[in-house]
Amino acid sequence: MKMYAGILLLAVVFSLPAPAHPTGMKGHDMTPPNTRPFKVLRGLPLNAEAYQEAAAKLLREGIVERYGEEEWTAIVLTHEFHNHVGIMTVVGAKMAVRARELLEAPMRQVRVVAETGRKPPFSCALDGIQVGLASTYAQQLIEAPDTNSPSLAATFTLGEKSLRLELRPQYAKRIRQCIQRAIKAHGNLTPAYFKDIEAYCYEVWADFDRHAVFTETWLGDR
Repeated sequence: MKMYAGILLLAVVFSLPAPAHPTGMKGHDMTPPNTRPFKVLRGLPLNAEAYQEAAAKLLREGIVERYGEEEWTAIVLTHEFHNHVGIMTVVGAKMAVRARELLEAPMRQVRVVAETGRKPPFSCALDGIQVGLASTYAQQLIEAPDTNSPSLAATFTLGEKSLRLELRPQYAKRIRQCIQRAIKAHGNLTPAYFKDIEAYCYEVWADFDRHAVFTETWLGDR
């Protein structure tokens, strides 16, 4: 009898219709841009003593006052999730925060089609995009089609509004130069290479203003 009941329960569960796509749905967290809802933490500390030295230096230099607490939180959480301090992850997180601002979007509701492809280093930006928007693969809100010409660009859609952001050429060139210098000095993907990339990451984090580094092209209704 218990086995029969279990089988019946499974049949009911798997026969239920799939939930509607969360984009635009009420009932999800409707926190406006420039604030980030926390579910387990009350928030991240903003005292320099809580961070590794390179991040603490950014705090002491006023990065939160310059770019806002939401961006700081998105980038910190991205690096902890990614388990590596990287340049592409910073760009992805900044892009996500900027998209959320422009779309006036709540978390977990923006659909993303990224042009990064699925291979590092460009695909590392996807972790920043996911963390910054809480738009994840699990929710089927993010796509990254295979491509032979990856770029730091993505299209963000909320309802009828659609926006494409792409890192401007001069900033993409700066990233390429950082990577080329690290490879020339240490070889590709060596421990010393990653140490240099981490140092460059903090420069990008500090210098790339999300309001200036992306081309912003509206593709749908604003």
